[in-house]
Amino acid sequence: MKKIYIRTFGCQMNVRDSEALLGLFLEKGYAQAESEKDADVILLNTCSVRAHAEHRVHSILGSYKKLSAISRQPSAKKNKKAESLPKVRLKAESCKIIGLIGCMAKNVGEEVAKRFAHVDLIVAPSRLHKIPEYVQRIVDQRPKTKDQRPGLRIIDLEDGTREETFYSAEYRQDKSHAQVVISTGCANNCAYCVVPFVRGALRLRAPQDIIAEVKRNVAMGRTRITLLGQNVNDYNFIEAEQSGTKRGYTRNHPTSHVLRPTSFVDLLKMVEAIDGVEEIEFLTPHPKNTTRELFKLMAKSKKIKKYLHLPFQAGSDRILKLMNRGYTKKEYLELVKDYKEITGGTIGTDIIVGFPTETDEDFAHTKEILEKAQFMGAYIFKYSLRPHTQALKLKDDVPAAVKEKRHAILLDLQKKISAIEADKR
Repeated sequence: MKKIYIRTFGCQMNVRDSEALLGLFLEKGYAQAESEKDADVILLNTCSVRAHAEHRVHSILGSYKKLSAISRQPSAKKNKKAESLPKVRLKAESCKIIGLIGCMAKNVGEEVAKRFAHVDLIVAPSRLHKIPEYVQRIVDQRPKTKDQRPGLRIIDLEDGTREETFYSAEYRQDKSHAQVVISTGCANNCAYCVVPFVRGALRLRAPQDIIAEVKRNVAMGRTRITLLGQNVNDYNFIEAEQSGTKRGYTRNHPTSHVLRPTSFVDLLKMVEAIDGVEEIEFLTPHPKNTTRELFKLMAKSKKIKKYLHLPFQAGSDRILKLMNRGYTKKEYLELVKDYKEITGGTIGTDIIVGFPTETDEDFAHTKEILEKAQFMGAYIFKYSLRPHTQALKLKDDVPAAVKEKRHAILLDLQKKISAIEADKR
């Protein structure tokens, strides 16, 4: 029996993608390997949000060269024909298929293909549903002797809509908890963020498909549900019906169609109404379109967890404008105040320090939000330049030492706040 090993980096969306992909392989007769050493197929599902994550994956890919059956480096022989023929190694311990998938594949896949000749498969997030097929094609064309040319290498970096079958496998890592994707891609275009490039345009799954997946999970005993999207508030599925056909829209709706909108709040109500669902969470809302209507639903619901992860990223209005976040410091703090008053729940956040041109005064505003909002927890990151982002137009002018200092200040402050918040519970 062939074995597959999927190593996951980054966000919960990647965790769910890896789980769904693993489920498809298991249904095709594969077994889950305990480590890379035991696997026939190794897939790295990657993150590109920060440079550090990509550097780590580059290092891991380099270490996998000894595991590959094929080296596509030119022969050392002098003649021109020999130089164009890659080497083939067929040692028993070197027969693994190596794949780079996910955000890093889309972001730097062509570079990886040139740098790491032993990587057989490079696939962008929108094309993950194709991977079992691609792996089988690579297996079918593997060389059998050293005299043969190397087998097939597949690079698929296309954007597009995933097939709904990607989410059909029954496998879940957790017996009582299931994560359910409600949308892929992003339409927010925050200046520092590479997600709109690597994951593509915002695409919404149909409500009926989401509900069907939740029901399947409940039937298998997974009663805790987490809804996932880059910005769950952007969920606004509009089904247009005309001449017996249906299609989902998000904007520019033809007036001749009968429109049936489903907002994120509507979707939450639909999930809440499913018998057997005991707890509901969601990740991640965006402050610019988080509504009081959502807070009111959370307050009265017996199933929706009273926790909100609401990234503010920076406290300075000037920096927020450069980041293209779509709200002000005052608006964010008012939102936090309303959330706590309406729901009585806890709150978490994400913060970036050292964004281009950030001054000590700008940083002081960020620190003030931390002090006033009293988050239960916070993910705090140092800014790094990312390709395919608007922020590339800005000079990365905050020294590394300053970023380190500001990062340490916020970490220390949040640690104290978290301890106080925990004592209240």
